[in-house]
Amino acid sequence: MKYLDTLLGSVVMCITSLPLILLILTMQRGATVPVSTALDQEQIAEIQQLLIDNDPRQLLASEYQQVRLTETELNTLTTYVKDSNPTLETLNFHTDLVENSVIARMSIPINIIGLHRHFNISLAFDHEDDGLTLASIKAGPLNYPISMLTPVWSFITARLREEESFKLVSAFRDSLHFQSISEDNIVIQLDWQGDNLEQLGDQARQVFVSAREADRMIYYHERLVTTTNDLPAEINRIGLNDLLRPLFLFASVNSAAGADPIAENRAVFIVLSAYLTDLDLATLIGDDIELSMPRVVDIVIENREDLAQHVVTSAAIAASAGVGMAEVLSVYKEVHDSRYRTGFSFTDIAANQTGIRLGDLASRSQTDAFLFQDLMKTILNESEFMPSLGTYDGMTEEEFTERFDNRESETYRQRVQDIANSIAARPFYQFF
Repeated sequence: MKYLDTLLGSVVMCITSLPLILLILTMQRGATVPVSTALDQEQIAEIQQLLIDNDPRQLLASEYQQVRLTETELNTLTTYVKDSNPTLETLNFHTDLVENSVIARMSIPINIIGLHRHFNISLAFDHEDDGLTLASIKAGPLNYPISMLTPVWSFITARLREEESFKLVSAFRDSLHFQSISEDNIVIQLDWQGDNLEQLGDQARQVFVSAREADRMIYYHERLVTTTNDLPAEINRIGLNDLLRPLFLFASVNSAAGADPIAENRAVFIVLSAYLTDLDLATLIGDDIELSMPRVVDIVIENREDLAQHVVTSAAIAASAGVGMAEVLSVYKEVHDSRYRTGFSFTDIAANQTGIRLGDLASRSQTDAFLFQDLMKTILNESEFMPSLGTYDGMTEEEFTERFDNRESETYRQRVQDIANSIAARPFYQFF
């Protein structure tokens, strides 16, 4: 009997230790995917142009959009995204295109008890109909048959289906149709028909705007309506601080009563962003919501509406999606404007950076969120948190290149650093 107990105990130990054993076996000394080289200015310009050509605002203008990427473009785009996100900088990615298949390879550095190893994984996907089907998995030196992993994958996907964020991914996946894959390129069709677009929109709202968040936004929207409607009839232009001050006073009162100060601050910036950019707030919280309309008033900084829009929108993005995403979108917009609209502008960059700083302070911790409210509810002028920017300095991409060469040049970096320093020197930030 004692022998049987020992045998059963050993079997159980082996089974429970199997995942750890497999993990150790897959660890390797070196990375099978080399570190991607830094993108040069020409590659960055190509990716920025690719993003501009496939701007979501253009996709929504029609039901279908076709995207064709070569293997080089696909990997350059991956590197661009990776370099834009500090949390991904240690990971190595590479995608290979073969006839009717995609092979995604990744190397992840791991430090176990002082031992530096890499987890190298390769996923092969076959093109079937208009989708991709996982065909094989290789982790380190080991090949795993799909039949062995099917139960595990089924369990994982079953659990993920309960998560709203996974439903959003599924909704986006339903809009992707892989038309062809060859060694030359991969062709993807984006399907933005009414049903797919509505499904994606519904899932995005459920992920990013919970019922409680929606209630907060409705509350601050109503406070915004009251604030603008109470303005004297002859007033049709006010400074941004004239909205920040009363709305953050309400946020401070709610937070003192037990509400989450970070969530309150985020809701204020989102509602203000919607108002300043003429976005119907109902598209964020549900089309079935009937909202009163605030009075239309010009909201300005230094008599410019666009500066107020830059500040508030960047603050909303930073408070909601993080500083990294806000910075990427800020530069992307300036690249777009330098080619097709008003030109690249350092004053716009300064306004964006100001908004990013505000959004970060408003949401990075409970302590800072409370302090942020206390300062904002007594603010007298935008100059307390934003340096004087002067006249508009828009320049075309050609003018920008002539003056600064590229966005990696020392001259450009110094100009951006000067902007950051001038923002950091404002009185508002000395309290943090």
